[in-house]
Amino acid sequence: MERVRNKNQHYDAWLHWNLSSQCNFDCDYCFGKTTPNVSTINSIDIENLLKTLGKTGKIFRISFTGGEPFLIPNIISACETIAKVHYVSFNTNLVLDRVKEFAERINPARVLNIHASLHYDELMSKNLFGKYYDNYHLLKENAFNIYTEAVAYPLDIEKITHLKTKMNSLGIPFTYAPYYGSYNNKFYPLPYSDGEISAFNLNKNHIAAYSQKGAICNAGFNAAVVSPRGNVLTCFSVNERLGNIYNDFAFKETPTICPAKKCGCPLNFYDSYLYRKLDDKTVFTQS
Repeated sequence: MERVRNKNQHYDAWLHWNLSSQCNFDCDYCFGKTTPNVSTINSIDIENLLKTLGKTGKIFRISFTGGEPFLIPNIISACETIAKVHYVSFNTNLVLDRVKEFAERINPARVLNIHASLHYDELMSKNLFGKYYDNYHLLKENAFNIYTEAVAYPLDIEKITHLKTKMNSLGIPFTYAPYYGSYNNKFYPLPYSDGEISAFNLNKNHIAAYSQKGAICNAGFNAAVVSPRGNVLTCFSVNERLGNIYNDFAFKETPTICPAKKCGCPLNFYDSYLYRKLDDKTVFTQS
């Protein structure tokens, strides 16, 4: 799944940053939603962030997720500053006004990708589909690497044909990503039937990536996650603290063997570029 970069974009490490759990949507299948309250969302401390990154001597991919990252008040200024040296990427529902400002101010060559999450029911109920359409094509026309994914929620299987027909007619092709969470007393994505996998056109390797206990992983070695408070962790499933994005952090000297039964964000799958950079002679350690 190499949609993250083109051949001219090179970086040494990845920080997958959950900026806030606040979101302007309320999707049934979201496992991290809270009631929207913009007043509690913190701005990014740009000065200390850049100091911390600079101390590592590495070029980073900083990916912003949440919640909705465009709710962060100074997200555009932060991206503008970060992108002078590093790269950024986004997971966004694409409907906030800041998307237009982002398109105008940020150099697309410094943006690895924009994952435009397609939450169709929310878009329609909030009368925001037109905003999604406009922002998608604005970014596309301005040479941003943007792609669309919907969640393969088992309840929505009957909607697949209608949604694909509509989106393709509007010039927005999309794919489905596995659902992570409970449905009908089953914890997905592992319980998908062969029929569901076929209907959603899911990748079985993608599904397997959510259950990697005992496998080699680069989480904590050249990839890590960041909490809303800035704590740098190996991954959201293990939560081993490596430091803080506004002070100091250090990666492990070797990759680890995954100890987690379930993995919500398999870092070695979502950034295969960095995973492939592991040295075959590295001595792997048990986390």
